[in-house]
Amino acid sequence: NRVGGVCSPLPLIVPLFFGAPFFIFLLRQFFLGLPDELLDAARIDGAHEFTIYLKVILPLAKPAVLSVALFQFMNSWTDFIGPLLYLTNEASYTMSLGLQQFQNQKGSEWGLMMAVATMMTIPVVILFFFTQKKFIQGITFSGIKG
Repeated sequence: NRVGGVCSPLPLIVPLFFGAPFFIFLLRQFFLGLPDELLDAARIDGAHEFTIYLKVILPLAKPAVLSVALFQFMNSWTDFIGPLLYLTNEASYTMSLGLQQFQNQKGSEWGLMMAVATMMTIPVVILFFFTQKKFIQGITFSGIKG
């Protein structure tokens, strides 16, 4: 416990900064699919590499970045095993562990359990509806005509 991993949310947060292989592959494939003509046009206009990244590539990558963010949020929100291993204080339990504890305490009260499960899914549904608009914008305004 010298590192502070037990009884704290650090082991749940720190690995997320290194990236999941699927998300790295997804973003790589998206960036490889961007047309070189857009980057060349920006270079001809005199833009530096950081400016090209900031003003050309990043706005086009919003749908891919938002989909990775949505997938990662869903993975973290519904993770059960990670919090079960590292969190021992009931006050710091995640929603999935709280749902399990609720089931253990209340037994077969299905109405209450479905209400808690619905409350657990509401943030994911709201986040999806907010990011759905950006997905459609990214598809329709990708900067490529033809």
